[in-house]
Amino acid sequence: MFKLYKKLFKYVPERKTFAYGSMLLAAISTICLMASYWYLWDLFCELLVTKDYSAAIKDSKLIVIYMVSYGVIYFVALMVSHMLGFRLETNIRKTGLKNLINASFAFFDTNPSGKVRKIIDDNAGETHSTVAHLIPDNVVAGMLPILMFIMTFAVDYRLGILLAITIVVGIFQYKSMYGGEEFMMAYSNSLEKMSSEIIEYVRGMQVLKIFGITVRSYKSLLDAILQYSKNTYEYSLSCRKPYVSFQTLFNTYYLICIPCSMYFITKGEQAGMILAKVIFFTCFSGVIFSSFMKVMFASQNNFNAGQVIDRLENLIDGMKNEKLEHGERKEFKHYDIEFDRVFFKYDEKYIIENLSFKLDEGKTFALVGPSGSGKSTIAKLISGFYSLNSGSIKIGGYDIREYSEETLLQNISFVFQNSKLFKTSIYENVKMGDQNATREEIMNALHLAKCESILAKFPKKENTIIGSKGVHLSGGEVQRVAIARAILKKSKIIILDEASAAADPENEYELQQAFSNLMKGKTTIMIAHRLSSIRNVDEILFIENGKVIERGNDTNLMNLNGRYRELQNLYEKANDWRVM
Repeated sequence: MFKLYKKLFKYVPERKTFAYGSMLLAAISTICLMASYWYLWDLFCELLVTKDYSAAIKDSKLIVIYMVSYGVIYFVALMVSHMLGFRLETNIRKTGLKNLINASFAFFDTNPSGKVRKIIDDNAGETHSTVAHLIPDNVVAGMLPILMFIMTFAVDYRLGILLAITIVVGIFQYKSMYGGEEFMMAYSNSLEKMSSEIIEYVRGMQVLKIFGITVRSYKSLLDAILQYSKNTYEYSLSCRKPYVSFQTLFNTYYLICIPCSMYFITKGEQAGMILAKVIFFTCFSGVIFSSFMKVMFASQNNFNAGQVIDRLENLIDGMKNEKLEHGERKEFKHYDIEFDRVFFKYDEKYIIENLSFKLDEGKTFALVGPSGSGKSTIAKLISGFYSLNSGSIKIGGYDIREYSEETLLQNISFVFQNSKLFKTSIYENVKMGDQNATREEIMNALHLAKCESILAKFPKKENTIIGSKGVHLSGGEVQRVAIARAILKKSKIIILDEASAAADPENEYELQQAFSNLMKGKTTIMIAHRLSSIRNVDEILFIENGKVIERGNDTNLMNLNGRYRELQNLYEKANDWRVM
């Protein structure tokens, strides 16, 4: 438990005192609760044994005072722990998002967005519950059994021994009810998996509906649901007998006390005292049961909280893995790119092996080749998205690891096949390329990206909010806005990853003009399957199995009669194909 709270408190070092304050208040409230029951025992003795009614009235007042004090103090303890919990939840979300922003690109390749959202958002909420409720509950759970035993033995040591036996039996029932740690981890992991798969399923609902894919056809979600169902069913079966006997044992403790008390009468004990004990233990049995339940549930909740924080920290550690280690160099002197004996692998499979080539500054290069050949990986390595297994990549004569991350990001622009626009104005989407840009610079970028026809469609022009009130852009229009963003960034190295794939005939001409304005005077790397768009580039590199097997301009490669020509022939056949 202390190890768990040590992990949690490192996220809220400024509010540790709130935790200690909540613990102290919870301890005081527990003492008040037990004091009220002690005076209740006194009350029964005064009413049934000594017949001292004036003392009984005094005890009645003390019972009310201590019970009210217990309620008020425990409420304040919960308030303090909730204040700590809300700050913890906020700080964990901030930590998660901060690390997510700085995460390696390899992390996004291997972690679905549903899983990431679930762990950061939902688990942050669960840590709030852990702190807000478990801090005072753990104090109560720790103190109540001790004070309860002291009080029980003070009233009657024989009934105290009976209570001890009851609790020992209850502990064994509890352990058999909740199973081992491995079982609980399997249950928790299956719930986590199902939740993340549901999020992915909902996000892809539009596509799934188009193809008529049901939950049963979506294998990963179905498997997750079935696994969770299996774990839940097994858990329910394992709980049946232990749970019933556990509830019965503690709810009928006072019934066990009655025959024992009758036996004490036969041994000569005063009937009034025995009656007082029976009535007291009947009232006290509720506290016995609730205190034991607090202990049990606190243990279970502490285990769950440990799982939550471990998942969160494992995710954050994963964000830092495979991230390029950056240096301090602040500027590029030149913009030529050189691969020198580069090796790179995903998991245990090498995608790039012993790759060496050089791209001259200010020229346009195209990477072509079959799917899975390593084209996109090469582009991402240039951008510093991944850390190499061996070898080096140089820009301007220096290893990219010598440059600061900010310098790399500022000098390299990436335009993807499916560019992302945010649900804000067109103007703000473009401004993301340079937050310090003037309005004139932003409007000029829109002009160079041939976005005038897009703005003309909407009354609010560049202030139109994308995605609101039916405002949607076609694939080619989205690309032009993305190109405007890249133009505004003024990077000297441009990487286009299938960037023209979304172009329709109406957008093709304007999109090509936008690309031309973006690429002017830049070192440009194009990744293309549409071979018609790369015939005029300076050089083409044919990539296969992570290696450059052919290099030259379109004319030279066609004359080689090699893999590039073969790919061109296949492309032409595909263009000639028609639906009959």
